[in-house]
Amino acid sequence: MRMKTESLLIALLALAGLGAAQDSLDIKYKGAAWLQFGRIQHSTDSLVNGGNPNNMNGNWIQAAGVQISTVARFSPQWEGAMGMGALQTHNARGDVSVANNWYPYWVTFVSEARVTYSNPITETQKVSLNLGFFPYNYNPDVKDLGLYLLRGYVYPGTPISGFEARHTTAAANIFGAMAGYSVGGFKNDLLLISETDNRPYFDMSLADVASMKFGPAFELGAGVNFYRALPRNAKNTSPGKDCKNVVSGYTQIDPGDNQVCYIIDTLSVDIAANTAVTDTILGSLAGTKLMGRFRFDPKAFMGDNDLFGKQDLVVYGEVGVLGTKDYRKYYDDIKRRIPVMMGLNLPAFGRLDKFALEVEYYASKNMSDYGKAEADYSWVPRVAPGVDNAKDDLKWSLYFSRVMMGHFRLSGQVANDHLRMFGPPDIGFTSYAETSTTLKDWYWMLKTTYFF
Repeated sequence: MRMKTESLLIALLALAGLGAAQDSLDIKYKGAAWLQFGRIQHSTDSLVNGGNPNNMNGNWIQAAGVQISTVARFSPQWEGAMGMGALQTHNARGDVSVANNWYPYWVTFVSEARVTYSNPITETQKVSLNLGFFPYNYNPDVKDLGLYLLRGYVYPGTPISGFEARHTTAAANIFGAMAGYSVGGFKNDLLLISETDNRPYFDMSLADVASMKFGPAFELGAGVNFYRALPRNAKNTSPGKDCKNVVSGYTQIDPGDNQVCYIIDTLSVDIAANTAVTDTILGSLAGTKLMGRFRFDPKAFMGDNDLFGKQDLVVYGEVGVLGTKDYRKYYDDIKRRIPVMMGLNLPAFGRLDKFALEVEYYASKNMSDYGKAEADYSWVPRVAPGVDNAKDDLKWSLYFSRVMMGHFRLSGQVANDHLRMFGPPDIGFTSYAETSTTLKDWYWMLKTTYFF
């Protein structure tokens, strides 16, 4: 599939260049290499994988990667880019029996494979078209929490975050097509997105994202995502009753769980007769997401001031709706499907490029875990006996970054967010549950990057 896609994109690049044969070909290269490490200082995750403790408390984390891209401009309107990268990380230690084993995990990825057309109609109007793998981030202020519209499942409602997650970096790409239009301070993007992050893969989503700038101080944005509106296989996206273990067994799921891909809702109980009346509720991984956001920069009212950096004092926020349709028992209150985040760029006085404090409130009563979705294409949340899901309603992160000598970047983060880690090496499954499930949990991470 990937080879066919890349071949098609190369052919399109060639066709795009025919009209510009007499123009000089402008080719630029860009790349980056990085090393990061950190530690989960405290985690109350005590889930069980096959009888082995999957507790991430005190685990060290490290990763390294490299990425390189080439960008070719064929004409003032046409541009193409292709890039690839490789990432190495290790499974977070969660089992004493394998603490001395080394299981490096390597993955290669496509960072860019796109054709781009852009044409300024007038000095204030512009249209653009992207096709392929291309970077897209509708809220670049976000460094950890937020970005609810385009990452994570709808059902189950599981926000995604973590230190410099792919969605907040230069590799924040999507696979599909985008038509953009801007005039003055207004911008609108219409996107057709193929799902490449979460199973089942290659379902198509249709999203629209709009924003409006009101001078240099204010910006508002909103969006809607008809998530998995065009499924590749409807039986996978909306599985009905018969879906258990269609992909693999996820060992954190209770073998006695009888609500695999449907909800059993108890309507009434006859204690004397020891019977119950139940209703079977069917649903889908597909659903509708909504998003609203704002940005405010008070420095616009301060006149010329060399005391603060470009990003200092900026206040931003985002609210999402993870599914507009109610399902009884687990998704019966839309207010519990609305995550809200706020961010503030703390004053760094030129010492740092970014110094951001972000907080989030998300009152979902369900466990923030999507293991059943990955293993069984299930839209039903996993239920862990004895786990108080109200303890993870509040999340926070403190992030910084600084570019030095034009090509070196140092960044770091201290957080209690939605970080998920790889499980013990002898298990081989990701811990789809979060490492931070109470206010006592937190981790730190540092990263150094060389880029050109």
